[in-house]
Amino acid sequence: MTIKTTTTRAVLGVFLGAALVAGCGSSPPPTERMESSAASIRGAEQAGAEDVPRAALYLQLANEQSAKAKVLIATGDKDNMKAAASLLMRASADGDLAIALADDEKDRLAAEHAVAEIHTFEQQTH
Repeated sequence: MTIKTTTTRAVLGVFLGAALVAGCGSSPPPTERMESSAASIRGAEQAGAEDVPRAALYLQLANEQSAKAKVLIATGDKDNMKAAASLLMRASADGDLAIALADDEKDRLAAEHAVAEIHTFEQQTH
């Protein structure tokens, strides 16, 4: 073998080895989705989702999905990273839904209070 052939084979071997390691290695954790789901969960807690039964259910689901995703991420496996990313997307969506349901309940209660005040005012003026 010549030096050129040996060098070419060595370079090809390095590239092939790097490609195999990259293909079979672990995937990076879905950091952006982790942050997004955590923000949705915090937002739901701040919106008072725990006090609204329908919203509390979705907040609980978001917390459970986030916890499952963290377990999957801890393994470092590529397939588990994909599953974790999906769970975190669901957790984020459920957290956002919990926010919307909590806000909706606050708006409903405020509307009921306003209607009651209007009725009280009407009774006092008649």
